[in-house]
Amino acid sequence: MFWQNVNFENRLESARLLWFCYLAAMLGWTIFFGDIAHVKMLANQPWMSSHREVLKWLSDNMMYGFYAFFLGMLIWGFKSQDKQMRIIGWGYLLTQAIGSIFIVRILKIMMGHARPDHLTQASYGVLDVWAGPSLSSAFNSFPSGHTCDYLTSCLFLAICLPKVWMRVLVILLAVFNGALRVILVKHFPLDVFGGVLIGGLAVLGVWQYWILPKLNET
Repeated sequence: MFWQNVNFENRLESARLLWFCYLAAMLGWTIFFGDIAHVKMLANQPWMSSHREVLKWLSDNMMYGFYAFFLGMLIWGFKSQDKQMRIIGWGYLLTQAIGSIFIVRILKIMMGHARPDHLTQASYGVLDVWAGPSLSSAFNSFPSGHTCDYLTSCLFLAICLPKVWMRVLVILLAVFNGALRVILVKHFPLDVFGGVLIGGLAVLGVWQYWILPKLNET
């Protein structure tokens, strides 16, 4: 199998580099083009208007393929008595629970960052962009949960893949989704940066300190 009898340390290193490049790109986007005017400008492009529904569907639904893949890996690991497959499957679920569910949800509620589509529909001033603790979805923009979810899935899969070009392709899929969250006026670049940061730290942490030790025991 493509995840057996391999040096995961090398794969982890290349995945870490790809994650860092994505993170650096989002930091640059946040610093230089992170305001509401930039987000509105992207959303109002003619090509965006004509493909909005398709892009929204992709952004909302691509993640389910990853869920099915890793859940299938876990189930097949039990059926085939493949311990390594079960470790990776459980590791994926653990990572999603830590990053996309626990950390992201708490930060969303505590930070109270307004979504850009909410700001474009109401007359809010600069001080209202950060509302503080809030349960309202309109103020749960930071960090981007979709971005964290996709980055977690793509980075996890990248570590399992044998070729560098394959890892680059799946990370580019995560980048594509992160850009969509901004273009669809669902998040600021800062929100995407937060999702990339949290997702990457969760993936690399679980792989380094939970998955690799268990794989080395097999």
